[in-house]
Amino acid sequence: MIRLDSKTISSDVMQILNELQNKINNETTFEKKAEKSKSLWKSKGGKKGEQAFEIIRKVLYDMCVYIGTCNYCEHNEASDIEHIYPKSFFPEKTFDWENYLLVCKECNSAYKLDKCYILDNNDEIIFVKRKEEPPYKTLAFINPRVENPERFMILSPDSFEFELLSDLDKKDTNKSNSTLQILKLNQRHTFLHKRKSVANNCYETMERLIKIMSANSLEELKSVLRPNDDRFDFTFSLDKLKSEIKESYKRHISRYEHPSVWYSIKLIASKTNEKWKTIFEKIPEALNW
Repeated sequence: MIRLDSKTISSDVMQILNELQNKINNETTFEKKAEKSKSLWKSKGGKKGEQAFEIIRKVLYDMCVYIGTCNYCEHNEASDIEHIYPKSFFPEKTFDWENYLLVCKECNSAYKLDKCYILDNNDEIIFVKRKEEPPYKTLAFINPRVENPERFMILSPDSFEFELLSDLDKKDTNKSNSTLQILKLNQRHTFLHKRKSVANNCYETMERLIKIMSANSLEELKSVLRPNDDRFDFTFSLDKLKSEIKESYKRHISRYEHPSVWYSIKLIASKTNEKWKTIFEKIPEALNW
């Protein structure tokens, strides 16, 4: 998980969200609010609401950690609008723009579901049963819309599992553990293998870029490029072409699949792995990509 770059929605769409939310807020009990939340979310209040959510989905798609990729697992296709604060427990956030992100069906329906863990006043985790109103309002779950997951945990470049940072207090430790437990980010073996593959791909990409930047002729440069790198303008001067390629590789690698992998490489592997040390010695600016 990484922090999302939040985008805004138009005032017209926000007004529709507020109107729908007010219908829930006007109910007098938690049970009635939860029921109204369920029915309104299903109908979106009619055609106008459905059209608004078509726009919302497009904005959320543009916010994804990688092109159309789940913001939780960083692996599967993002298809579902997710309520970070589950709407069945927090109906007051059903139509809250900042409570949405796009995730895959597996994370949404197979793992997160309606699981609700909250923190009490002593930062202890409490599990809330379905149809019960949470007695406290602090969700025991990292919210990548407003929080930076990298402040809580980091992916190990060796095990490719998320590890909690050592200086977390009780509240953040419990929030992190709850997030990992709900989403099973360290138990889904497909992800572990994919993260390792992404790390290898990053290394090969950076190795290729080093060869490109040291090429002494256009022909030498072309011999290093991959077949699908023919999008570059080879009428440019060698120096300008190198600059264009570097910028393209920068955009690619900094927002590649499983972006947590690249962050881990920059923060940890660049200091602990000799091969990665060599890469960053030759292209030190990549530490800021």
